[in-house]
Amino acid sequence: MSEKLDFQFHHVQIFVHKLKSLQEYKKLEQRLNKLANSGHFDPFSGGMRYLEPKAQMDRVLKGREVWKEILSAEEKEKEEGGEGEECKNSDIIEQLIVGLGWRVTAEYAGAGTRCLLVTSADACGVKLCVTALEEEEEEEEKGLYPDCSLFPHFDRELVRTMLDQHGGRQVIGVLGFEVAEGIEEIVRRYGEKHPKLMVHEGLREWKDVRRFCIGGREEVRELGSLRMFEVYAYYKEEEEADKGTRLRFVERRGNYARAEGFSNPLGVLPGLEDVNAKFDGTSIASYSDHWVSNVKDRKRFLQVLEETLGFVPKVEFNAGVVAAGEAMIESTVVGNSSSHLSCKEEEILRDQSQVYLPINNALSEAGHVHTFLQEHGQGIQHLASRVEDLVSFVERVNNYKRMTGRGLSFLSIPRSYYGCLKAEMLESIQLSPGLVKELMSALVAQQLMTRGGIVDLDVTEEQVQNLPVSHDLQEELRRRSDDIVSVLHKSCYNNIFALLQHNLSEDMYLQIVRNRILVDIQGGDVLLQIFTCKILQTSPGQEAPFLEFIERVCKSSSCKLIRPGCGGFGIRNFLTLFLSIEISQAIADEEEATRKGDEISAKKARRRMELLNRQMDESNPILTKISDVMTEEGVCLEQLEVTKTAEERQALQARIEKLAREKSKKTAELQQLSDHFARLTSSCNQGN
Repeated sequence: MSEKLDFQFHHVQIFVHKLKSLQEYKKLEQRLNKLANSGHFDPFSGGMRYLEPKAQMDRVLKGREVWKEILSAEEKEKEEGGEGEECKNSDIIEQLIVGLGWRVTAEYAGAGTRCLLVTSADACGVKLCVTALEEEEEEEEKGLYPDCSLFPHFDRELVRTMLDQHGGRQVIGVLGFEVAEGIEEIVRRYGEKHPKLMVHEGLREWKDVRRFCIGGREEVRELGSLRMFEVYAYYKEEEEADKGTRLRFVERRGNYARAEGFSNPLGVLPGLEDVNAKFDGTSIASYSDHWVSNVKDRKRFLQVLEETLGFVPKVEFNAGVVAAGEAMIESTVVGNSSSHLSCKEEEILRDQSQVYLPINNALSEAGHVHTFLQEHGQGIQHLASRVEDLVSFVERVNNYKRMTGRGLSFLSIPRSYYGCLKAEMLESIQLSPGLVKELMSALVAQQLMTRGGIVDLDVTEEQVQNLPVSHDLQEELRRRSDDIVSVLHKSCYNNIFALLQHNLSEDMYLQIVRNRILVDIQGGDVLLQIFTCKILQTSPGQEAPFLEFIERVCKSSSCKLIRPGCGGFGIRNFLTLFLSIEISQAIADEEEATRKGDEISAKKARRRMELLNRQMDESNPILTKISDVMTEEGVCLEQLEVTKTAEERQALQARIEKLAREKSKKTAELQQLSDHFARLTSSCNQGN
């Protein structure tokens, strides 16, 4: 492992059943540009700033009317017929164009296949190459298209294999990395350690060779080249390769490396040709942060990555930490160590040299990871990308969904994750016991709060003053209404306030809750996360890949250098995601059972939802403690690296050992809690 490997995220290739014509996608882009340019309602003016509650909705409703005017009568009827359908039957390219404001920026049209490159306005960011089979051309038409043998990454057999290996499902099939240094070393290591994972021997190469006439003499010059090496990502069993997912390494030189795309599509993949792309000004750039696999043998994949790429474990989520009801998984985040340091946040945002690859495996025959592996086989569960402002990003996605009925939908995070009102919170501001008791009842009666203590985000002082309470309490209610409203608002986010304290304003906290964004903090670095619904699902109930978007707010001072990947992976959020996916499945099961008139199954699903929400609430304080311990442990390890005296090193080592014991103790508590809810869920599923 002596030779340095220098690489970063580059592109992802997705394989789908069918693509619409380029003209259809461009027509959609033109209409969206027209919608965005109708500035009298545009909710993204002023730097996409958040508007006051409900004021934004007026503009969005106006935007909905403008969108209907843009559509033809036939399209309008189709649009209205499709409203309410989320997380299914969606075209991935359409989701990206509408939801994210991305555009089709290049195309490959070959003999039997077609590929469209979709990117944001920053060509250096995420690059998704969406590929599909085309209908067979007539014999006389075949010569009009590039020969697939020239571009094996677009070959018909590759597309067929990818779809077949995943039971006919649409799939994220290839993870592409750009190698600046060491591609021959990667080939050597795979050849020596894992030859059965190699898709082909050695390197494939494309060159830009041109002829010039200089001084009457003809000269041939090589202006650039791209070298490529592909391997299968996982083993299936024993030493047999799983052919359903590939890792692709590309090295670009000269013309191939002069730009990332747009004017130079060859900088992504040979065979792509530029197409005109006009962005509407609301597109938010995103950059690859981590790519997540679901596998059967996690340790084997970890071994392969360590032996070939030098990747090492960064974070371990052991058994018991990630469990929801009967579902349980283990996960390891593995990656390289980027040497990039900067004090410029924009530079760190755009840098993709820190590669993280989280790897999950199921430990039980329940839950979405197990079901994914059963239905889909080993593969990519989701792609995570960084954005500069996650709140604005989420609002942009949600607004376009409301205006057009199309785009992306996000996974619903239970409001209890953020906080709820408890009587003690009202008591803490010295309200009389009688008023506290009547307020708790009146808020529920007036539908300003659920029985579980979830308060309406838009509750006003006027609504509080009008709550029906006893005559002798009305004067106290009126006098203290401002304080009461303040407590009600804070109750909406008191769980995450316990983590972040005064790092955020109340408006920002409420925006986070309103947009159902997950938050975590590690060593002063804040992590914001959100997950979409399944983006490649073709029928309800199927397991399928999804997307994640994050914002990393790195703790910094005027002189401190920061590196890509600050903020970790959010141990609280990891479990919350897992629980939320299971809750979403329980909701879907309840809806399906209700539709069929199966009250017994519907009741079981509701009970599962209740248990999963309880598990989330009871896990939160334990996870917070584990997160705090891990943060301090990380700080101590950093100090250990630079401490010179033996006495200081000994003290730090003792502290690290104590923290490790605390983490182990809390993990055991979490395991016991998980086992308890697994038994309750099992009993529920059995009808007891």
